[in-house]
Amino acid sequence: MAKKRIVIDAGHGNQDPGAIGPTGKKEKDFNLTMAIKLDALLKGNPNLQVSLTRRTDVFLELKERVSVANKMPADLFISIHANAASSSANGTETFYNRTTSAPLAGVIQRHMLAATGFKDRGARYGNFAVIRDTKMDAVLLEVGFISNPEEEKKLFQDDFQNRVALAVAQGICEYLGVPFDIQTPTLPGQEPVKVTPYPEMSVTVHTPAGSTYTGYNVKGTTWVPSRPIGELLGGRIGYTKGKVTINGEAVETMNIDGVGYVTARDLTKLLDARIFWDKESRNKVEIYPK
Repeated sequence: MAKKRIVIDAGHGNQDPGAIGPTGKKEKDFNLTMAIKLDALLKGNPNLQVSLTRRTDVFLELKERVSVANKMPADLFISIHANAASSSANGTETFYNRTTSAPLAGVIQRHMLAATGFKDRGARYGNFAVIRDTKMDAVLLEVGFISNPEEEKKLFQDDFQNRVALAVAQGICEYLGVPFDIQTPTLPGQEPVKVTPYPEMSVTVHTPAGSTYTGYNVKGTTWVPSRPIGELLGGRIGYTKGKVTINGEAVETMNIDGVGYVTARDLTKLLDARIFWDKESRNKVEIYPK
């Protein structure tokens, strides 16, 4: 099967800083860092051929960015940005121009939203040149608001950037229907990029001995570590033929770094517990015993 060709566009550059945050941080720097991290995650995938419109702090006209993708020709075009408005504006959104790009925008928005934990501003139409004049499926990502002090701080945190880059990479692979192989890529002159296998979820168990655990969002499903949470809820957790058992019943199981994970719904259903996803921060999950 021929490799799928992807162009990653880091918006702005050089004399065009893009938006500037309240502490003076520049959008162009965020965009470039994210593009390089996304490239590092995807370039080892044998199903993909990845190109960047810029790898350094240089300026490209919009028509030049479009030309890179159209001349290739690319199968996907992903333009990375940080938003700006008032200091109170917040959230993550993904823009498409042509209706044929709407499904791609929806998939990327879903993955990116789980990673940022910001307000969901949706996948929606936008009349931007780089997604209007390119001839392939194209989206423009607004990861968060650099004009918002809280979001500006997160946008420039390494762990946050790694989590979002991983989420976008997973969304791209899901949309293209190609496997996503977890890598630990390195960037020139830097330590290996530290990434978790999937976007993280904060899972809090509300029992007297309860605590908060790390779960993962895998294609929109919350997976939680079975033994500690199951036992807190009074369950009997075992393993049979590679599958976790809850009170003797085998359930769908995923092994992440040697730990058995099960879906949050399977665990709470079998242990008669209640589960809630935070409407404001979708990466937060609350579990209560009945």
